[in-house]
Amino acid sequence: MSNPPVLHIVCFDIPYPADYGGAIDVFYRIKALSESGVKIYLHCTYKGELVHHAPLESLCEQVFYYPRNMHWTGMLHIMPFTVFSRRNDELLRNLQINDAPILFEGLVCCLYMSHPALANRRKFFRECNVEHDYYRGLAIAEHSWWKKLYFYIEAVKLQRFERVLRHANGIFALAHQDKVHFKNAFPQVTTYYVPCFQGNIQVEAIEGKGTYILYHGNLTVAENERAATYLAQCFGKQGKWQMIIAGKNPSERLYRVCQRYTNIRIVANPAESEMEALIRDAQLHVLVTFQATGLKLKLLHVLYSGRHVIVNSEMATGTELKQLCHTVHTEQEMQKQCDKWMERPFTAEEKQYRQYVLKQLFDTQHLSQHIQSIIFKQ
Repeated sequence: MSNPPVLHIVCFDIPYPADYGGAIDVFYRIKALSESGVKIYLHCTYKGELVHHAPLESLCEQVFYYPRNMHWTGMLHIMPFTVFSRRNDELLRNLQINDAPILFEGLVCCLYMSHPALANRRKFFRECNVEHDYYRGLAIAEHSWWKKLYFYIEAVKLQRFERVLRHANGIFALAHQDKVHFKNAFPQVTTYYVPCFQGNIQVEAIEGKGTYILYHGNLTVAENERAATYLAQCFGKQGKWQMIIAGKNPSERLYRVCQRYTNIRIVANPAESEMEALIRDAQLHVLVTFQATGLKLKLLHVLYSGRHVIVNSEMATGTELKQLCHTVHTEQEMQKQCDKWMERPFTAEEKQYRQYVLKQLFDTQHLSQHIQSIIFKQ
């Protein structure tokens, strides 16, 4: 009987609870790999108080935790702060307890990818974003001038640091346009398209009609607040349909915008069950972004749980999900499509088609087998 395959995974955070895009992708990848027999040594950086999570630790052979150094002086280093704050000699030592391949989850975890001690190891990179593009987008969306400056400086540093990926044996891109970026930037490293891992299996959308439009997201993120503000103004001026904006810690700025319109309502900090009910009962989900980066897992979630979905072109860029959404390019197109789909019930045929497409694209067992065939290739 052959020995089971062994893998080190270096993660940007503790990927549990899996309640945001990056953590969802990592946690369900760990789950799929573990269930297929891979012995995982997980290395997590964290900030704040350390919390152990039994569901995560039960999937791994061993979990190591490393506190981040968040002192502001790290911002003065030539290295990106988000990388420098994860520097830890113990991590480097623990990666050498055996000679198993290493999967680095996100560019911010790649400090030791080029280290001489790991020169003879098989090393793979899973992207979260094209990080310098993502940070530039954060800078544009940010209102605070010092945060804006920080994001711009970090973007420059991250673009320079990205050269560390020359030392990878393979790159797993989560979007088609990201695959093009890495293939062009590192032609000597093979880049593979591997969409995100996630926990949904069955489409649970309810047939029939709802009465409102929903936008949801973490409203502490400047990009999401920008999107929510845009949509509130768009549908508030029209005044025809009831719209709910739901999410974490909406700002006073967003409240002021929404208070101008009688048909716009904010639901702040809904419990998970309340959020799921809002998603389930909405007639239409409108999701926009001004950054064609990131996992956009909330889009995937509403395709499993909600009725009709309208997106702008940036929201579905780089995935095959456009075939399940109604894509718009202008505010006028958005309002026209909303008028159309607010009147049309969600049908059993649409639900069945969604189930078929999503099964083809996001079967975690198939995705797990695919990356194992690459990482453990003899």
